[in-house]
Amino acid sequence: MKPKVVIALDVGGTFIKSGLVVDGELLQASCKQHPALADQDADVIIEQFISIFEDQYQFYTGTLGKSADCTWNIGLAFPGPFDYQQGICYIQGLSKYEALYGENIQEVLYTRFNALQHTEWAKHLLQADIRFENDAKLFALGVSKLFPNERYISLTIGTGLGSAFIDHASILNEGPGVPKDGWLFDKPFLENSIDDAFSRRGILRLAEQMRALEKGMDVKELAEQARNGNSLCCKVFEEFGTRLAGMLNSYVIDYQPNRIVIGGQIAKSIDLFGPALTAGLAESSIVIFTSENVYEHTLIGISRLFDDSFGFN
Repeated sequence: MKPKVVIALDVGGTFIKSGLVVDGELLQASCKQHPALADQDADVIIEQFISIFEDQYQFYTGTLGKSADCTWNIGLAFPGPFDYQQGICYIQGLSKYEALYGENIQEVLYTRFNALQHTEWAKHLLQADIRFENDAKLFALGVSKLFPNERYISLTIGTGLGSAFIDHASILNEGPGVPKDGWLFDKPFLENSIDDAFSRRGILRLAEQMRALEKGMDVKELAEQARNGNSLCCKVFEEFGTRLAGMLNSYVIDYQPNRIVIGGQIAKSIDLFGPALTAGLAESSIVIFTSENVYEHTLIGISRLFDDSFGFN
């Protein structure tokens, strides 16, 4: 049987992280980070994608000395708004990838491969299946490799909040306890939205309200102060954890997950808000799992877009 090779891209606003997943296993040596060029024009952005695809192809066939006779696939974890089924970008007003607005990225990539098919790498990649999905959902799907038989809610907390509802390694977009498309970000919480409350700006706003925020502070500095014994900063993270538990409680009751998975930059402060989160969810006896390998989980999740045994319901 031919090896199934997935060229996986985690497309961020600052960096694009790429890697090869071969028959479900991430090749660590292939993992690379590239500048995103997200504020450039459409041609520059697309050429950057093409360059990364070629680089990963050459790494597999040249550096590793592998045969090009594979089943090639290309998967991209892309921020939204985005029509993931059609491959059309609708990002606007976010200072990243705005030049791609309205573009069918899938068609554009195939057109570029077709124009370059005089080269061996482009000829092979022209036959590749190209798929897209939300980055937070793909992170959650990648974590399912660790918990293939479990039911969990996954949160990525950073500049905003991403979410996914997973059951036995499948993404659920509807059903009991599952909000539409599995998205929590736009749901109300207190006087704002969940995205406003549980994100970088949410923690900083909370710190300001609790008079713990000093000039020049970001979440990193706030966390450092808390770890150094600043009681006011400690209370900010405790309150954040308590509020996060309060937000999750109704979903935990309705969805009945085995665990909560947390990734993203804010997950690096789990030691500060985790105890309050756990205490707030104590009645459900739920397990909290924190990932420090969001990038790797996302690349593995991308590869599962092409695995018939993992579904989207």
